[in-house]
Amino acid sequence: MRKALRLANHALHTGETPVACIFVYRGNVISYGMNNTNDSLSGITHAEFRGINAILEKVEATDNWSTFYSHPWDIFREIDLYVTVEPCVMCASALKHIGIRTVYFGCGNERFGGNGSVLKINTDDTSPNRYVSYPGIYRREAILLLRDFYTHENIKAPVPRNKKNRELKLDSFPELTWSNYLSKSEFCDFFGKDKEQCYDLNADVQQDIDLSVLDSDNIDISDIEQSAQEPLQLRKRKLCDTA
Repeated sequence: MRKALRLANHALHTGETPVACIFVYRGNVISYGMNNTNDSLSGITHAEFRGINAILEKVEATDNWSTFYSHPWDIFREIDLYVTVEPCVMCASALKHIGIRTVYFGCGNERFGGNGSVLKINTDDTSPNRYVSYPGIYRREAILLLRDFYTHENIKAPVPRNKKNRELKLDSFPELTWSNYLSKSEFCDFFGKDKEQCYDLNADVQQDIDLSVLDSDNIDISDIEQSAQEPLQLRKRKLCDTA
């Protein structure tokens, strides 16, 4: 998730909405995405879509991909997504359609969230491709990146607003209602039984906030780009992987 936050910080410092993600296949980052809605003026250039498209292109460019999968998107059964903000309804639906294995995200999306904040697309009956989505990972850091963006005037907004008097708030955050996303047993299985009180109190699991995610020096993404550019190394799944 720290890599996704670094990508989001890079986006922030290049004038883009600070939402970003990485896709991990067998322990390796094979794709990433940053929101491009501000630059492209397109509402569908979300981080998740950009990362998904890059993976499909990589699979199709791999000569022997059909030896391992019936369809290029079958690879997503072995891919985990780390994204700074809860996928919106549109992205949550796409992730479910392609069969993503697991989603980990930072802060909730209170207006458009598709993994529990508004709708629970990831676990509803619209498709058999249900997936578990774990929230709250570096949640406050993800919120601060968004707040930082919205304290500055966005000249590409439909109606730009004067925000010269806005200040970045570092000491108050919305409550995290864990039950919107996970049952208590799911929470304890992932975070540990010793964190159960966090679930009951709707408190963050991580006590300290890492303000370095906002640093202008923390925007180098060359290592992530290099990892994503590596040729895809496909391997047959073990029997236990299909369970």
